[in-house]
Amino acid sequence: MTIRAGDALVSVVMIFWNAQEFMEEAVESVLAQTHPAVELLLCDDGSSDGSIVMAQRWAASHPSTVRYLEHPGHAHRGMSSTRNLGIAAARGELIAFLDADDMWEESHLSQVVSLLRSHPEATVVCGGALDWYSWEDPTREDVPSPLPWPPGVVVPPPLMLTAVLRRGEFATPTCNMLVRANVLDAVGVFEDEFTGMFEDQVFLAKLYLSQQCVVSGARTARYRRHRGSSTARAIARGVYHPARPNLSYEKFLRWVSAHPLVRTGAANEELRDLLAGALAAYDRASSTRRNARSMLGNAVPPHGRRLLRGAARRVRSLGPVRMGSLRRLQPLSRQFGYERGLPVDRFYIEQFLTGNAHLISGRVLEVGDSAYTRRFGGDRVTEAEVLNIDPLLPETTIVADLASADHVPSSSFDCLVITQTLHLLYDVGAAVQSLHRFLRPGGTVLATFPGISAISTDRWAESWYWALTPLSAARLFGDVFGPNNVEVRAFGNVLTSVAFLEGMAAEELSRKVLDARDPQFPMLVTVRAYRPVTCES
Repeated sequence: MTIRAGDALVSVVMIFWNAQEFMEEAVESVLAQTHPAVELLLCDDGSSDGSIVMAQRWAASHPSTVRYLEHPGHAHRGMSSTRNLGIAAARGELIAFLDADDMWEESHLSQVVSLLRSHPEATVVCGGALDWYSWEDPTREDVPSPLPWPPGVVVPPPLMLTAVLRRGEFATPTCNMLVRANVLDAVGVFEDEFTGMFEDQVFLAKLYLSQQCVVSGARTARYRRHRGSSTARAIARGVYHPARPNLSYEKFLRWVSAHPLVRTGAANEELRDLLAGALAAYDRASSTRRNARSMLGNAVPPHGRRLLRGAARRVRSLGPVRMGSLRRLQPLSRQFGYERGLPVDRFYIEQFLTGNAHLISGRVLEVGDSAYTRRFGGDRVTEAEVLNIDPLLPETTIVADLASADHVPSSSFDCLVITQTLHLLYDVGAAVQSLHRFLRPGGTVLATFPGISAISTDRWAESWYWALTPLSAARLFGDVFGPNNVEVRAFGNVLTSVAFLEGMAAEELSRKVLDARDPQFPMLVTVRAYRPVTCES
């Protein structure tokens, strides 16, 4: 690879620790990049396997492109310190990161550099990656990580961080991040106290709090999923789980909460509320555990506690199924449980909208009424429109059938909130085409469908045509928006499905039950579809 004058030099920081199994593929993917100006910094975190010799061999054979770096005394200092080793030695005006077990397609750097050049107001490129499973099992599908905003959108601070805290899954993998090197003089580098888990997200949080980020839709970075990764090892040790409260995430939350831009008020109120809410759950759990341990220790001796735990396990494993009050031909409610509390599907709809509330902004269209728009969009919404087929329904500002709405102007909305609606249209494909047409470039549709559900008893029963699976929803929207611009999720499990069919309310189920997801029982199907700013973004 020859570095030409005038090209933006990208310094690629690749940290490794005993990584000989996958390192060759990672390095070769960097050397094969079509972007003409790349330097590769191989940063050794105290390895003891063959990866040391491999790295030194690449540095010797590519002296103008590859450098080998290590800590004094060949020390093992953790991921943050080792990335900082590479940042300190970087000569490029742009810095990218690739771990030694991941890889890029050859066009990766060209795409993200081009995106940053086309948005000079941005200092960071953020994007998703393919969760790469097929390297080991060719029959298994690689799964793209979700994006917080449509591709090509420039997100001002600290809105990227609020999106991450709302749903968690929007965390940008380091393998699809590009940052202007001069930004790090003001923002700082990786925090040495985070040696493993969340070290990347702490660094990103610093960027999100002060920098404008442009979102990349490229799927050219592959995040290898394997049993030896730092995340997999942490899960195996029981110190981390992505779906459960854990000390690593708590440490991350407390670090962000203490950041000067959060403490001094530079961050917005929404961000502070999200942080406070997330930490409150940890504070309550800690207090409950302390009280429970104290009460149990005072009341029952150690050998008694062991007997109680054994008895509880035996009780759970025995006994016939007892239907109780559900052994009847009539459901508890024929109104989805409204008279008992919040219907289970509405609990999931609100959870979906909460996780995507940052997208409910600008000019928003909702079907039925504007309740969700105003509740979840708040002051981000500049104009709320309500579409109904019946002009006499309250709040209606647009009268239309989504399947034939040619009179509604194109490219006129930033967000569409379409909950439990499209299954009532026979020509649902035409309705999805209308939604795509309504959206401005960079806009988003948030839609929900019944998966496992009773049929209503009101006027809408006469046009209740469909129930969708995640697969059919993905195909339906993917054919119009493009499969790369659609994210489909399923909520529910066998117990919540039974409860919903019976008409129980969400309040009658525990949060643990409501949060469990079983793909065999998609009680509610949700769709988030983007209209990209540009096809290339």
